[in-house]
Amino acid sequence: MALIIRAVAAVLLGVLAVEPASAESVDPRLAAIASEARGVIAVIDWFYVRHHTCPQPRRPTELAELQSEVGDGTSIELRGRFVAIRGIAMAAEWLYYTSPERPDHCTLWRKLGWDPALIWRRRGGTASWSFDPGDGTPERPFRPTP
Repeated sequence: MALIIRAVAAVLLGVLAVEPASAESVDPRLAAIASEARGVIAVIDWFYVRHHTCPQPRRPTELAELQSEVGDGTSIELRGRFVAIRGIAMAAEWLYYTSPERPDHCTLWRKLGWDPALIWRRRGGTASWSFDPGDGTPERPFRPTP
């Protein structure tokens, strides 16, 4: 099984390395991955609209609210300073982080292999996507849909 996972990761890394997302790209491969997080992002955004802060998973009531809002088929598990989110519509887990010092900032990301990652960030009233190729070059802005 581990061999299969490594092979799939190698193919995915190879595909992303051949045609990485360019500035403000609309890469359909990355868009498909980003669509997995659509429901979780909607919950985070709705929480932000109501409370003017991102959900703080270290607060039991906010963790419970987050879990109840993402619905059936999605699990949320505290893992150190992060929250691992898995769902039936997700090919791999997404990680969520927010700092108690900056409660209006939060990050949701998914690793795309050893180093590359797709990242969604909320900074106050704005949110954006980026692709981190993981090779030391800067993150690149990404739009999941045209």
